[in-house]
Formats: sequence, C-alpha cells, structure tokens
Amino acid sequence: MAAAPFDVLTTTASELQILLASGKFTSAQLIEVYLVEIERNNGYLKAVICTAPKHSLFEKANALDRERSSGKTRSHLNGLPMLVKDNMDTHPDLGMDTTAGSFALAGARPKKSADVVERLIEAGVIILGKANLSELSWFKGSRTICGWSAVGGQSQSAYVGGGVRDDDTFGGHSNPDGSSSGSAIAVSAGLTPLALGTKTDGSLIMPANRAALYTMKPTIGIVSQQGIVPVSHICDAAGPMTKSVLDLAHLMDIIVDPAKTSVPPKGFASVMTDTWAEIRVGVLDPAEWKRPDFFTRPYEANVALAGHLRAVFENYTAGLEDSQVYTLEELVEFNRKHSETELPPRYPKQDKLEEALATKLSPETLDATLQHAREMSRTKGIDKILKDYNLDIIIGPAESSMSDIAAASGL
Repeated sequence: MAAAPFDVLTTTASELQILLASGKFTSAQLIEVYLVEIERNNGYLKAVICTAPKHSLFEKANALDRERSSGKTRSHLNGLPMLVKDNMDTHPDLGMDTTAGSFALAGARPKKSADVVERLIEAGVIILGKANLSELSWFKGSRTICGWSAVGGQSQSAYVGGGVRDDDTFGGHSNPDGSSSGSAIAVSAGLTPLALGTKTDGSLIMPANRAALYTMKPTIGIVSQQGIVPVSHICDAAGPMTKSVLDLAHLMDIIVDPAKTSVPPKGFASVMTDTWAEIRVGVLDPAEWKRPDFFTRPYEANVALAGHLRAVFENYTAGLEDSQVYTLEELVEFNRKHSETELPPRYPKQDKLEEALATKLSPETLDATLQHAREMSRTKGIDKILKDYNLDIIIGPAESSMSDIAAASGL
C-alpha cells in the first residue's frame, strides 16, 4: 500500500477522525496501516499478544465506511481501530482469546464480551487486537519484571533500546512499568491510535508516564468491571491510553456508564478549558515522594487484595466455558506443571497467588482491614489534604507512593 498520509507516532485519534470525515482515508485503510506497523515492530516490542482475524477486521471496517458514506457516525471515535488489554473478555466470535497473559486461560470461552468492549463496539470502534500485560495484572509473583507474560513475552518500551537490562530492578527504567505495559507501548510506538488498560494500583499511570501518554484511573465503579479478569473489585478500573487530552475525553464518553456518575450532556470534551484559573493545585515534593528502590503498598490494602483474589477470580472463571482452570488452586497447580513456560528462570515466582491461597481471614476481618485502609488513605489522607489546604488537585510524581495511597483509598 502507499504510505499513509499521517505520522503513526504523533497523529491523534481526533486528527484521524478528521481525516476519515474528509473522505481522504477510510477505516479499512487505517486497519491496513496499523496491521503493517504491528507486523513491522511488534517482534521486538512485544506490545501486542494477538490481532483479530484480518477478514473480520476488514469486514467491520468496510461496514463502518459504508455507514459513514450514508451520513451515519456513532461517536467521536467511529471507525477507528484500538487495542484492549488482554484481561478484557472478547466473545469468541471476535476471534481472540482472553488470557491475562497466562496459558492457563488460553482457549477459555467467555459467554460475552466485557461490558466495556461492547460499549466500544457499539460506538463504532474496531477492536484491532489484545495488548500484552504483566501476567495476571502483576498479581502473580512479587517483584516480577513489569511487562512480562508467559503468553506475550517481555514487552519493551518504545523509548528504551536494547530491551530490559539483566541488572535492572523489576520496576527499573529499562522496562515499561505497570501491568498495562503493552497498551502504553502500542500507542506510543504507533501500533494503534488508542488503547485501554486497567489499573489496580499503578498500572495505568506508571506505564503511561514512561510512554509519554495521557491516562486516568476512572473512579471505581463508573466503568463496568464485568468481563475483566480481576485482581480486586475494590480497586480495579479500566482506563484510557491516548496521545491527547481530547482523545482521552472522547474515550471516557464511551466507557463511562452514565447511570453511575454525572456525564456532561455534550460529553467530557465540552467542559474542557484552556485555563487553570480558579483551580487550586497542591504539589508534592518529588524528593520526598519519589518511589523507593522497590515497590511498596500500604499493608492493609495488600492484605485486602490477597483476601479478595480467590473469590473474584473464581467468580470470573465461573462465567467461562472450556477453561483449563476454574479455581485459584487449579491456577497455581497449572503453573507448577507448566513451569517451563509459566515460571521460567527469569520469572520464577507465583507467591502472590500462593499468598492469596494461604489467606484465611474472615469476611469481618477483611472488611475491617479494608475500612482501615480507606480511613487512613482517603479520610485522613487525600480528603484531609484537599480540605485543609483548600485544594482541587494534588500533583505528584507518577512513580511514587501516591498511586498506592489512591489505590488504598478506593478512589
């Protein structure tokens, strides 16, 4: 094909929408452009676990092109391709597994796509493929190098040459960080104009920071968690990876459930301003808030996550057909039996899963632990600082314990 009339590295989704609206390019041509980019660069970036079958991609793109020709557009992202993190269910008809990076979930058949994926499809977005991730959203083994999964391999930042260094720490700057690593890499490297990731703790903010992208963790509950391989329903949220704030706003318009929160009648972009006037900002001292040499998280929140994992994982797998595992015990045993792929020398741990199995706290104790974490992180933490200093926003380093506090707070 002829060279695309845009730079895949810098062109935003909103700019692509203008190109489509002009009639100078089609959705089918966009699919071709991004499939070529994935073929060219994913071999070493390992940002994409799989793409949808070509025939179905072009069938969907051609149908949306016909709709556009007849004057119909479904959303501001109509006709654009995007990747979703491979912990979001896609119905078997879409031709892609949902593995969360684990071979234990390969071949399992969800009965429907995740709610957030269905909302994207209804809005005219084309699901190009599934993004790599830290396996099981980094809740498999402690201090496992970020961006690795058994299915997808070790992903690499588009901004770092030479791959992840052997002498680097698991969260060091030679790796892409967080668990939504493939989503961030793919957008920054021009393999897709948009992507969705998920976050329990720092898994949106940290990889987006290293990929120079815009993201946000929506308030827990306003984006459906149905059909997403979980870590904890008390902390998990799906969120956008984009090259511009406008793209972020348009993607939030689609994924946010208006029944769960207030959405501006004309969309989030309608309330964007060009000024910080009348917005009070508090800034954390980076020297005091920088992340230590190893990841930390408030103890109470960690206990609560371990205590909830078995229940939420088994609730998720109960909705699958033909899964190789249905319980957390079966997952741990699968990894032991397939240690050559699931627990290789550089990634040998599954102690987080084993800890979750060993956690025998009562529901009352778990609830008390969670409430203490909420009180210390939200009531006596974030909310108190906002009130005491009359602030609207707290700004701090992306790679700091602020993400831990926010996760523990439930915001």
